[in-house]
Amino acid sequence: MQQEFLVDPDHMTPERGSFNVGSVAAVRLMRSAHVHSHVEINLIVAGQMTYLFNGRTVTLKRGDLAMFWAAIPHRVIAIDEGTSFICSDVPIDMVLAMPGCEALKTALLQGGLLVANRVRPFEQDQFADWHELLLHRRATMLPVVRDELAARLRRIEIDGWRDLASDEEERRAREADPDGGDAHRDKVHRMARYIAEHATEAIAVADIAASVGLHPNYAMTLFRRTLGMTINEYVTRQRLMLAHGRLLASEDEIAEIAFEAGFGSLSRFYEAFRERYGCTPRDMRRSFRETRAASIAG
Repeated sequence: MQQEFLVDPDHMTPERGSFNVGSVAAVRLMRSAHVHSHVEINLIVAGQMTYLFNGRTVTLKRGDLAMFWAAIPHRVIAIDEGTSFICSDVPIDMVLAMPGCEALKTALLQGGLLVANRVRPFEQDQFADWHELLLHRRATMLPVVRDELAARLRRIEIDGWRDLASDEEERRAREADPDGGDAHRDKVHRMARYIAEHATEAIAVADIAASVGLHPNYAMTLFRRTLGMTINEYVTRQRLMLAHGRLLASEDEIAEIAFEAGFGSLSRFYEAFRERYGCTPRDMRRSFRETRAASIAG
């Protein structure tokens, strides 16, 4: 898979394998959840924004430098007036090939929405500089921007981060605002959480609906209306997310990965994987290894 990059100031869904670095742009509400095969890095320049992220509501504020693996369904559901950010999308295989940052990589693959403990005054200028470098010089500057970004991730590894998608952060948010947590108690969010926790098991729509006390038909309608996808589509994406991470981070057999991620058959896994990522699991693993080897050699 040849690595490409695009300048994407409007933060449209990036192309698979592309490296997108945007300029300062207004944050927009999203009509439905979406996914893409990148690590998304957001620097909030002004205001605040709220994501529905894997069944949780997560708010980012001015000055936050946040990142997450965008294979996890996410959707901007609320923004303050005038909110803007710089959004960068880095292919997951490029991130995993970067030296060091092993704990950070693990946290991303496990579904964290990570916010750096320390953000320096020059961060906005640096992100803007990356945008300009790629905009005007394109391919010749990709290795420079990639290496500078890798150094920034190593700083986060040293400085530490907090995971806004963790149970502890959710508990703190509820304690800080006990009357404002309606979104946390929404049945759809709870169903999404149930799916995330049980995706590797043989779960049915009836099981998911029962977890929040709903009739399956009503649960399916409510889920699709809220997240823009069916319950079964969400289950499949959760399983693909688990399989994708293990595929790149381990030497395990593909069949073992498929079954342990919750797929009932190898043919269904291959079908879903190709539909989502545009290639076979074997091809993706080979491409990742080649990218990593080239990075180490360079």
